[in-house]
Amino acid sequence: MTSAEIRTVRGSKQLNAPRLATSIVGFAMICGLLGMLTIWWPIHQHARDFETRVESSHAIRGVRALRLAVSRALEREWESLQAVAGQIADKDDDEIRAFADAATVAGGRVAWAGLADLSGTIRVGSNGLGEGTLVSDANWYRQGLRGPFFGALTSSFAEEGSERRDVLNISVPVKSRDGEITGVYVYSLKASWLKEYVRAAADDLDLLAHMVDRRGRSIFGADQKARVDLTPASLGSLSLNIGSAQIVEDANGARNIYAVAPELTVGNAPPTGLSVVVHVPPASFGNDATELSVAMWISLLSLFGILSVFLILFTRHFIRPLERLTDIAHQIAEGKEPYPEEYHSSRESEQLSQALSRIQSRYY
Repeated sequence: MTSAEIRTVRGSKQLNAPRLATSIVGFAMICGLLGMLTIWWPIHQHARDFETRVESSHAIRGVRALRLAVSRALEREWESLQAVAGQIADKDDDEIRAFADAATVAGGRVAWAGLADLSGTIRVGSNGLGEGTLVSDANWYRQGLRGPFFGALTSSFAEEGSERRDVLNISVPVKSRDGEITGVYVYSLKASWLKEYVRAAADDLDLLAHMVDRRGRSIFGADQKARVDLTPASLGSLSLNIGSAQIVEDANGARNIYAVAPELTVGNAPPTGLSVVVHVPPASFGNDATELSVAMWISLLSLFGILSVFLILFTRHFIRPLERLTDIAHQIAEGKEPYPEEYHSSRESEQLSQALSRIQSRYY
């Protein structure tokens, strides 16, 4: 192979290599992108974790406030029930009916009130409803004979001929002055009243609230289409730790924050079996972290744009003279006589310009 062919092969190999400007710009762009990701990722994760902690604290405070408010509301009805039961043992039916009627009118919380005697028959009912009905198999009656009773959610008639409505039956035994049990006095609390009360309190706290039973099943919630059914294990772990909230993923993999208050306590009533659940859905948090990410990306992209401008100026001022001098050297190697340009953009370009001038003057 002749020297000319060797030079041609070497020249073709050199042409296959990337340009210096391309290499520098590409390297700088890759480093810039990696740097942007390195800056954004940990800050974004920290922002998400911080926002989750803030929302969890908000949920914990909210569930504590809701538990207290609901307990106080139910306690007022419980105390009213006990107060009336302590006064009606020696009253006649008309006086007892007056108490029962007053209970259904005051506040709209009680759907029905009544007194059942020892035979299991309703002796007096508010507005005369249910009088003479045998209720010996009713849970509120059987349990009420033994002591104070707080029932689970059930269905009952509020008025004669009306549709069934959900109620919470609470009952206490009626005792004579001698301490003998003479019957059972009952309030059927409206579940709709409790539902609206919880919703209103939750709205004031900007939260979604649910009521669940001992099994973690939703009795009612902020949206019946999105009922929350916690497993017993989840409910137990949350209930035992009021100081923290947990993140539970739904069927779609979305993160939801739940905080559950321990079982509601109502004065000296037996266990209610009810718990308040505060739910923070995915749509309610994550926005701040997203806004921070957007602001960060705007800043990083602005920085990237400034870097690009400086790269363009750097390439024109420092890289292009070297590329031009490389072309002159290649032309000299091919036996041509290019004009000996001189560049002073950097010490290297200046020395290379002078060297090429001496080489050119030596051969021509």
